[in-house]
Amino acid sequence: MQLWTEKYKPKSIKEIVAQNKAIEEVLNYLKKWKPGSKALFLHGPPGVGKTLLVETIAKENNWFLIRLDASDSRSAKSIDSILKPAIKEKPLFYKKSLILIDEVDGLSSKDTGATKSIIEIIKNSQYPVILAANDPWDQKLRNLREHCILIKFNRIPTPSIEKRLRDISHSENIKVEESVLKDLARFSNGDLRSAIIDLQTIGEGKKEVKKEDLEAIGFRERESEIFNILFTIFHSSNRAAAKKLIQDSDKDIDEIFWWVENNIHQEFTEPKHLAEAYDLISKADVFRQLVRKQQNWRFKAYMLDLISGIATIERKHHHKFIRYNPPNRLLMLGITKNIREEMKILYEKIGKYAHCSTNVVKKCYLPYMRIILKHKRPSGGGLELTEDDIKNIIGK
Repeated sequence: MQLWTEKYKPKSIKEIVAQNKAIEEVLNYLKKWKPGSKALFLHGPPGVGKTLLVETIAKENNWFLIRLDASDSRSAKSIDSILKPAIKEKPLFYKKSLILIDEVDGLSSKDTGATKSIIEIIKNSQYPVILAANDPWDQKLRNLREHCILIKFNRIPTPSIEKRLRDISHSENIKVEESVLKDLARFSNGDLRSAIIDLQTIGEGKKEVKKEDLEAIGFRERESEIFNILFTIFHSSNRAAAKKLIQDSDKDIDEIFWWVENNIHQEFTEPKHLAEAYDLISKADVFRQLVRKQQNWRFKAYMLDLISGIATIERKHHHKFIRYNPPNRLLMLGITKNIREEMKILYEKIGKYAHCSTNVVKKCYLPYMRIILKHKRPSGGGLELTEDDIKNIIGK
């Protein structure tokens, strides 16, 4: 059986879906590349075309692709044995080589030698080096990032995934309900590869695919898990049912806490009932803080009891549809994750140079550095700051 992800893999760069900006940046980099240049670091969620783009570029240009999965070759010795001979040797039958080190976020944090080996390869390679990972902001990749140009691959838009699934179903002569294509596209969360796999799972060998076929891949449960949990907490009047649903889900109790906290005001309109709900969620918050301060995970059991206890608040339920909103806190943490990671690395860099803690850097050094750097840039010697470091300190 041939996987549809391979069968319908793009044969040219033009066929790669919804990554025009990233593709343009990669092609410009390769066009201007010369020995001693920084590596290219492609990052983004799974199934959005990072590795696929590199493979397609190599194929179209008749370049020899040397690919290493860093998550498998975690040691410096294995990386050196594979890549060091290849970075200078001219390949037979090909114009030149292109080196891809995939899944670099899978490197072991304990083996710092592996990171050093990759940096040496980047510095000494006679051919372009491209890295790929889901999360480039992992702490263990801090030194590696300084030798790379980062290019982000975004999640593929739902309409683009839906169109690709429709084309595949036509090629396979399968009649698929439009609602199924829409659901598969939405459910994939921007991962085209997983959407194609799901389509093959429910469609291969059939002439027609209907809505009920989605149950074969557990779509209904996965699609609405958090909304089912919230609805049960707010509407079941059964604490045991709410507690069991929370326990059976793959959601952490902290995440459920923020979902509930952010939507209480929509469900409880009468002041008395709203006060009761907030009383329970505030007590749950006390235990949540104790988990953090004392690292005592048993307190999460009390959080679970208090949150599920909201189901027992007696009230007259309204029947209007309520759209549950994701927690503002989680959204803000997601939006600011990258800058927080960068600042953490910067604090450590300054702290190492000044022989002080990151807290001292943040409180005592940074305010003065911000004033100095706004008026004068460093001119050699002392602490080496990159342009990104300076922008982060100034606040741009």
